[in-house]
Amino acid sequence: MSTASFARRDSSSGSFGRWAAVLGGVALLTFLVAWLLGWIRFTTDPRVLEIRAMQEEARQKIMASGGPKSVAEATAAMASMTQIREKIEALPPNLRPQVERTGGSMFREAFRARMDEYFNASPAQRQAVLDRQIDQEEMMRKAFEAGRNVMAAIGGGNASGGAGGGGGNGNATPRGSRTEEDRNKWRKSMIDRTTPEQRARYVEYRRAVEERREKRGLPAGPGR
Repeated sequence: MSTASFARRDSSSGSFGRWAAVLGGVALLTFLVAWLLGWIRFTTDPRVLEIRAMQEEARQKIMASGGPKSVAEATAAMASMTQIREKIEALPPNLRPQVERTGGSMFREAFRARMDEYFNASPAQRQAVLDRQIDQEEMMRKAFEAGRNVMAAIGGGNASGGAGGGGGNGNATPRGSRTEEDRNKWRKSMIDRTTPEQRARYVEYRRAVEERREKRGLPAGPGR
C-alpha cells in the first residue's frame, strides 16, 4: 500500500475523531444546560412526591367509599381535587406530566369501577345502581357549583367559572372550563386506549345513565 493511501486513511481517521469530539462536547453541554434548568433530575422532585401522595389518598377514598354519600362528602372531595389541581398548575411545565398521568389513571380506574358495578349487577338491580351513581354525580355538581359561587361572591371567579381578581392565573378557584376540559380529556384518553368491545361497553353504560337521568327529569350528565 502506498504512502499516499496511509496518509488519506490517517486524515480520514483524524477528521472522524475531531467530529466525534465536537458532537460529544455538544451533547455534554446540552445535558448540563438541561440539568441546570431542571429538565433532567436524578431524583423525583419533592413537589411531585407530595402531589402523588395526595392523589393516592384521594384514590383510596374514592375506591373505598365508591363515591360521596352526602353533599358534605362531595364538598370535601371537590376541595381535595381543587387543591391537587392548584398544586399541579404551580409546578414547572416539565414536571406536570409526571402527576397528570397519575391523576388520569386514577379517574380512569374510578370510572371503570362504576361501569363494572353496573354491568356486574343483575338486571333487576341495575336501576338502583344507576340511581345511586347519578345521585353522586348530582352531589358533586352541587358541591362544585357552591364552591364556584362562593369564589365569585368574594371576587375569586365569575359566574362562568373563570378566574377573576388581579392575579389572572385562575389558580384560586375551581374553574368550570378546566374541570370539563379535564373530564373530556380523560374520557377520550380512556376510550382511545380501549378495544372495540370495551368502547361498546362504555357507550352502553353512558346510554343507560342518560336514559335514567332523563326519566328522573335531570339534565344531561357531564361530557354530554
